[in-house]
Amino acid sequence: MDIVVSEDVETEFLQDIACILADRDYQKLSNYVQHKNTTRLMHSLNVAYVSWKLARKIGCDARTAARIGMLHDFCLYDFREKAEEAQVFHHPKVAARMSQERFQITDKEKQAILSHMFPLGPIPTSKEAWIISFADKMCAVTERFHINIALARKNRIQVNAA
Repeated sequence: MDIVVSEDVETEFLQDIACILADRDYQKLSNYVQHKNTTRLMHSLNVAYVSWKLARKIGCDARTAARIGMLHDFCLYDFREKAEEAQVFHHPKVAARMSQERFQITDKEKQAILSHMFPLGPIPTSKEAWIISFADKMCAVTERFHINIALARKNRIQVNAA
């Protein structure tokens, strides 16, 4: 997989997400459509970047916010094909489990992933979790209506299959 990053994406953000973005299994998120108009990988990058920027602005842990944003939808299956439980409730549990197994996340990160679908799931328990919940919804709405946001704007990050 070839990931091209423009010069205007902050180096600190890229460093905060580097180990996640470099992971081959994580990169498979580029194979799944999210919100009809983007990939799950690009959606996660957008959520991570918006969360990182917001966390920095209000004095929260930006690295944690970026990591949670990257991992909140870390599910390697098509949401439309899983019917055992409504995905709004099921996918945060899968993402938290996969993130724990693959990236040894903290309890704070796990709780934020589990609560990112609030109010349809648990209430967020940290400022970073609230940020992720907000950023996820904001990115989902804009992506659904074909509006490029965050890193999708001006091709700031391009992901090409190898």
